[in-house]
Amino acid sequence: MFRLPKPIADQIVAHAVQDDPNECCGLLAGEDGEVVAALPAANAAASPYRYVIDSKELFRLFREIEWGDKPWKVVGNYHSHTHSEAYPSPTDVREAHLGPEAIYLIVSLRDPANPHIRAFSIHEETHVITEEPIEIVALL
Repeated sequence: MFRLPKPIADQIVAHAVQDDPNECCGLLAGEDGEVVAALPAANAAASPYRYVIDSKELFRLFREIEWGDKPWKVVGNYHSHTHSEAYPSPTDVREAHLGPEAIYLIVSLRDPANPHIRAFSIHEETHVITEEPIEIVALL
């Protein structure tokens, strides 16, 4: 079960709404198997159909997460789909390079009044997509 704290889910949805009509994107940081932060990135493609994180920004985000003062790791990424369901597109699958343990979180704005979040793992070599159960949890 993939657990996502509600404040982080809300932050990701807000980022998706803010960047609409273009896709938003960012990295997910984790500690002890839990997502602890979502770090937004600019979509260098500025497109409603795909996202690209500039290599310099990607390096900066990795450095902030993995070499910062907290014991975090990059556990995945997130992005939005502005007009389609929250399911990896062929481009998303081709560009999934974070490793077999990574979570790919997708927010659909197909129905803007009801954004929908889903989580997936994507096997880099075989391109097998597996939906991961997601639980949005309130912080205590």
